[in-house]
Amino acid sequence: MTSTRKLLKICAVGAIAMALAGCSSVAKTILAPQPDITKFYLLTPTAGGATAAPAAATSAGGEFAIGLGPIKLPPYLDRQEVVTRAAPNRLELSKDARWGESLQNGFTSVMARDLAAQAGTGQVIIFPWYNTVHVDLQVQIEVYRFETDGNGNAQLSAKWTILDSTGKNILYTVESDLTQPSKPGDITDAAAALSRTIGDLSGQIANMIHQLRSQPAAHPA
Repeated sequence: MTSTRKLLKICAVGAIAMALAGCSSVAKTILAPQPDITKFYLLTPTAGGATAAPAAATSAGGEFAIGLGPIKLPPYLDRQEVVTRAAPNRLELSKDARWGESLQNGFTSVMARDLAAQAGTGQVIIFPWYNTVHVDLQVQIEVYRFETDGNGNAQLSAKWTILDSTGKNILYTVESDLTQPSKPGDITDAAAALSRTIGDLSGQIANMIHQLRSQPAAHPA
């Protein structure tokens, strides 16, 4: 074997060795554990500093009690991924942003705390409750939409109804469309904006409760 052939053979072996080493390195990189980039978010109450409710909000027999629920969210929100409405008829699910709890539970909890602060009562009882529990008014909410759009606008659309203590007679019902701005693509800011829309909705409900409580003939204490 000539020196040239020997040199070519050595080069070929070296090339094969380098290729195998490269493949091994790539395989290790692909198969190595990947860092978890998932982030988790929560809704938060916004009415902690709300002023006390008028005296009419407290019944003579004790603290005024509000029954909250049922609260219904649309099925497309029954998931852990954060949803963005990219277009009127198109939704996008985040690849790495998740809710830290079910959106149903988070929405209900925040609404209860905001409503308690804005209505001036510590008695907000979440549905379902026992038949032996007395509520002065019942608030039902059906949410149509609760997400941010591509521009970062947080939108809450819902129909809410206030019923009497029996839960059979409607005292007031209306639909609300609420919007709060946030930074596009910033999920932390979006979660805060969505929280503010809940606070806005609870404010509307609390204001109507105050009006109803100021009309003894319509709803005696």
